Amino acid sequence: MRIVNVKKYSPVLDAILYGGSSVAMNLIELSRSAPKETWLFSSGALNHGVIFKYPNFPERLPPPRDLSGWSGRPQEPEDFRPIETGIYLPYDSEHPRDGGSAFYLRQKNYGALMQEYLGLRGEAEQQDLQRDTVILNLLDTIPSLDPFLVKDCLDAHRIPFREQYLRLDPVEVARIRQVIAVKITEIVEKAFSADRRTVADKDKVIEALWDPALPEARDFIAAFGIAEAEAPLVFSAWKGITFYQVQLRDLAPRMGEALRWFGSPASVPFDSAAVSREYREQLRMFKGQIARKLIATGEEARAILREYEACHQDFLAGRPRKLVAFLKDSRRTYWILASCISALQSALNILFNDVRAEREHRLSFDEEQDMFKRIDVVLNRKREAPKAF
Repeated sequence: MRIVNVKKYSPVLDAILYGGSSVAMNLIELSRSAPKETWLFSSGALNHGVIFKYPNFPERLPPPRDLSGWSGRPQEPEDFRPIETGIYLPYDSEHPRDGGSAFYLRQKNYGALMQEYLGLRGEAEQQDLQRDTVILNLLDTIPSLDPFLVKDCLDAHRIPFREQYLRLDPVEVARIRQVIAVKITEIVEKAFSADRRTVADKDKVIEALWDPALPEARDFIAAFGIAEAEAPLVFSAWKGITFYQVQLRDLAPRMGEALRWFGSPASVPFDSAAVSREYREQLRMFKGQIARKLIATGEEARAILREYEACHQDFLAGRPRKLVAFLKDSRRTYWILASCISALQSALNILFNDVRAEREHRLSFDEEQDMFKRIDVVLNRKREAPKAF
């Protein structure tokens, strides 16, 4: 009998490396296929790593801000960011799955850790690090690393970059921008028709969707009783929520296909007859648990978007209060929604990467168990952030 030693890989690391662009910005892959002058980061060492998002929700979500006594006075921003941003540096960038070190942007002394892990010592390297740190801190203000959201974030802060580096599809960008513009323009037009302000003023506010530094953006947001300092955050969250509305619509066919697979004979391992009844039952229960988590995650996202749509329609009908409340809490809602959509995208990426037509959509017992473990990781909202994989 021949014994084969199979190397065990970290399911958390696999979720990062193969979960999709919403979870990770794989600088190794991006830099490998792009000219050096187009790289987003200046540090060569950083360009051989992976930036990733990592959920770290509290045991209980804080309640929405109490707006029952809203007086129209601006409230200060609330820093609710339950998704961490980390940097993974593999020991060997040619084989990132084999392990490496990780650190997180909000952990203590992360600046010193970054210098240590990246090996930055010279003056020129320190200058590169300062520029890179600015970009990293900006990426920590958005809940996922979807290229569209990264572009919007960098554009809003006037950070130069090459769009081809992020592998942005211009047609897709235009489609998403159009959907967002139409949705929010309805609100702007309704508000301006009530105030009888000029078309020029309205057009400036719509332009401010993509440049929240414009004074028209702050004026419009202030009319909702939101602090001036929070105007860029609210516009970003508002656009982000509408972006995820598009994403969830696009995910629906894949989600339906995944759930059909869970309920089909193809989801039974082809070698299950060789496995004990006890293990078969454990896997069957695990499969049911994963399917229920997928459904629950999708329903949570839909519930948020139903609330958003109801507030939107109320505003258009002349009842602004609910939309005002929604916008005042939009940053919190945006991060929760982002976690749901990112988890669904990652879970579906893992599933369809493993379950392929050329294998008649079937896996072995061990393969299926391993896949469910990786999907379970991305659907969990709270876990201890590892310093190494």
